[in-house]
Amino acid sequence: MSKPQSLTDSVLSAVRSLYPEALADSAWDNTGLLIGEAPSFTSATSSVAQGTVLLTNDLTAAVVDEALNEDAKVIICYHPVIFRPLKSITASDPMQAQLLRLIAAGVSVYCPHTAVDAASGGLNDWLCDLLLDGENAASKTVVEPIKGTLPEGHEGCGYGRTVEFSSAVSFPDLLKRFSKGIGGHRYMMVALPSSYKKDISAIPPISKAAVCAGSGSSVLSSTDAQVLVTGEMSHHDALRHSSLGQIVVTVFHSNSERQYLTQRMKPMLEEALKDSPHANTRIVVSTADSDPFDVIDVESL
Repeated sequence: MSKPQSLTDSVLSAVRSLYPEALADSAWDNTGLLIGEAPSFTSATSSVAQGTVLLTNDLTAAVVDEALNEDAKVIICYHPVIFRPLKSITASDPMQAQLLRLIAAGVSVYCPHTAVDAASGGLNDWLCDLLLDGENAASKTVVEPIKGTLPEGHEGCGYGRTVEFSSAVSFPDLLKRFSKGIGGHRYMMVALPSSYKKDISAIPPISKAAVCAGSGSSVLSSTDAQVLVTGEMSHHDALRHSSLGQIVVTVFHSNSERQYLTQRMKPMLEEALKDSPHANTRIVVSTADSDPFDVIDVESL
């Protein structure tokens, strides 16, 4: 008798159908199943058990606490929990200690990262949709296409997107659309050309924008879009773009990514699991996960 499909196997099959690993940038990224099931959690008696799947952008002690309290059996963590080679895993390292806690609890961790960025319906398509705010795009283009043969349904995919608006959008309206889409963030870091620093009302309507989730310096380096929207960009790259007359909008790295989990990944994963043995699996998005940076008003201290 064949062994029933485990929850981890069902979830991995669903995630890989949405975000094929072939789309990830394997030259530097570390995607895939980074913590697997312990043998005791893959027996014939336990493999059919239902469990919770937790979605998170990053894996911190607070997120691990939440996962264990939620009795999560699988964590989908967007950013890799193991990025650099490990020579040992000990509790003396705060991040490694969290891995040990999950291993001891039999929790699997899968990290899709740049596969989500590149996929059709992935992070960068979502960022374009936020800027469009329900309007149809005149055109949408991949900034950095992936070379070679890609999985069915993801032909022509890659990193970053440019979007041309059917009707030009004012810069303030563009910021408001972006803010609403990523969860109502009130403050954004914006690099402006010197001619606009004293009067943003002088900024002409925006007809073309470019997006890149996370850190967009390299992907957006050659785009001719008027506005570049990303999580973060280096000081010198921002200076370069502003000197070219372009506007750079940043919101801290993970703030450009996190709401995707709630708005897109969760419902897409629920749909992808519908025909699996674990169709009724509970999927939750972490409430403990947040960007490490906050904005503090010194005057309020």
